[in-house]
Amino acid sequence: MDQIVMKNTENLALVRIPAGEGRAFSVAGANLTWKVRSGEANGDLCLFEQVVEPGEGVPLHTHSYPEAFYVVSGTIHFASSVASGESWDCSVGDVVIARANTPHGFFNKGSETVRMLSISVAAHERFFDAVKDADEQKPFSSQSPAAALERVIAIGAKTDTHFLPLSSEESAPEE
Repeated sequence: MDQIVMKNTENLALVRIPAGEGRAFSVAGANLTWKVRSGEANGDLCLFEQVVEPGEGVPLHTHSYPEAFYVVSGTIHFASSVASGESWDCSVGDVVIARANTPHGFFNKGSETVRMLSISVAAHERFFDAVKDADEQKPFSSQSPAAALERVIAIGAKTDTHFLPLSSEESAPEE
């Protein structure tokens, strides 16, 4: 997808990003489309669409800011941690809010592709930008999944995204 850059939006009170537009990128198993970067929203927020294929997900992690998810299509399993017992299968129209410093992760246990919107603060972009830059220097696809995950974890540690160690219970999808 071509890179779309909103121009002259700083003086507009209302901005529209048409369907199908945004800056798409796929890296380390994540398929994202930036719909709004913080610089396009006066630093207030960022919003991206995420596509999660069956068998894919994001491990438990924390960051010092909140993040909200809105499920657009499909069903996805969200969890805070096995210890807390907070987990749900979320479907179209469901919203999940991860408060600052709350462990959260998600996994597509189903057979259909999931689409979600994620809304967060400007600081959230730092992690994704650093992962994208690292992929451009040495593609994650050239590494084993374990090695790629180790690189992502190291990047996260530098950009306020802290991945939690997986227990045997958390690493296996629930039946």
